[in-house]
Amino acid sequence: MQFQLKRVILFCNDIEKVAEFYEQKLGLKRVLTTNSLIDFDTGVAHLALHKAKGNVANQTKIAFYCEEVSKVRAEMIAKGIEMGKDPGDGPGVKTCDGKDPEGNVFQLSNRP
Repeated sequence: MQFQLKRVILFCNDIEKVAEFYEQKLGLKRVLTTNSLIDFDTGVAHLALHKAKGNVANQTKIAFYCEEVSKVRAEMIAKGIEMGKDPGDGPGVKTCDGKDPEGNVFQLSNRP
């Protein structure tokens, strides 16, 4: 199983303020904006600012690309890796979070 690091997700209380920093100070290009997500193209991988739910700001999540999230999730569970809910096989963006042995969160995503 080969993974590509596609996205680093920063959870922020004020995503517009943080986005302004990355745009104006670092010169990153915004490629997607929704109510809860701002995505920057950094070349090899994306930097995603995600609206924090509650008091979880300053947390980071790394996202690995895979086409078949449900299939890879099942393979990881078989290896004893703690994984979240199966996103199913329907159309659209599919994600599933997992945890490493220290509790750090990673995500499987079919978002390019």
